[in-house]
This record gives sequence, structure tokens and C-alpha cells, in this order.
Amino acid sequence: MKLISSFLLLLVVSTKIYGQEYTKLADSKACKAALEKQHKETKSIQADFTETATSSLLTNAQKGTGKMWYKKENKIRWEKTKPESQVILINGKTVKLQEKGKEISSASSKIVVKKIQSLMVQMMTGEFLNEKEFKISYLENKSNYKLILTPKSDKMKRYVSEINLIFGKKELTIKELTMLTDSDNKLVYNFSNMEVNGTINDTKFTTF
Repeated sequence: MKLISSFLLLLVVSTKIYGQEYTKLADSKACKAALEKQHKETKSIQADFTETATSSLLTNAQKGTGKMWYKKENKIRWEKTKPESQVILINGKTVKLQEKGKEISSASSKIVVKKIQSLMVQMMTGEFLNEKEFKISYLENKSNYKLILTPKSDKMKRYVSEINLIFGKKELTIKELTMLTDSDNKLVYNFSNMEVNGTINDTKFTTF
């Protein structure tokens, strides 16, 4: 299913990004506190994204583009526009999926979407920082913080073995999200044109 290839095929990029090596962060508590503060002050996010999926099943990396919207509490619209249309709507506990203009309602799809929902909500709200489900390693270079999240439960590890998050030091907003299931399968999202605390109509999270 394209849903899985779009959201659960993922791996870690090298420790070199934007031309700078990452090293262990000496004061991880200060970084964590700064990110927690930023997440608490963030009421909404709008951004464009590019998607690059690499898999042992693919001859070449697959690329896509889209937009995402986030609004407290637990409202997310993840809309992939190219190469094919795909929309995930998260509105509290309600989750909907649409592919190629058609809503998907099969039981197996709902299970996958629920797992995606849990991960996406944690990433957008900063809930992952409590380290209940993930062990976090903190790294830095001149411009960015890099957080490596390793799932603690075997159940979670069946779906994702590692998540990398890149935050700009100045604005503390996410630049890049990379997930992996194994060393041959990865999905990388790069975010741009980010607007924080802008106005978003609630219909974005209820209507395809």
C-alpha cells in the first residue's frame, strides 16, 4: 500500500548534513528545555515538504511534494500532492485517509493510520521529549540540533527502528524528519516555507 511506502519506509541520514558533522551535545538538558518551550508556545504550523523514499524494492528513490498543517490540540492535515494525491486528516482521535480522491476505510488501513497518527502527533506536539516511548540522543553542529529517537518497545520497533529530527538552532522549528525501518528503507522529509502560529480554519482537519 502506498500509505506504508509514504510514511513507514524510513532510515537515518549520515551524521553529515548541510555540510557539517554532528557531535554529541554537551548540555542536552538545555536543548530539551528550549524545544519544550518552543512546542508549548506553538499553536499552529503550516509548511511545504518534499519527500524522498528509498527502499530495497525501488530501483530509484521516489520523490514527492506536499503540504502539512498542524493545530493544537492534535489536529494534523498531511497532504501529499505529487506524484499522487494522498491526504491524512487527524482531528483528535478521529483519523481519515484519502488516496487518489477516494476515502480508504478498510480495517488494515485504519490500523496503519492509527500507528501513523500516534507518531505524527508526538512529533508535532513535542510529546516525544518525555522519553516514554523513545530514547533520545542529542547532537549538534554550528547551525542545527539533531535528535536521534530510538523506540523502547519491541512493538514499536516492528514499524520504525529510528527517527532523526533536525531543528534549526535559531528558530527551533523542524527542518528535516527521517525515519527508518532498516538500513535499506528510509523516508526523508524536508520542510520549507514554514509559518508558525498563523490562522488555520478547523475545516482543514475535517474535510478532504
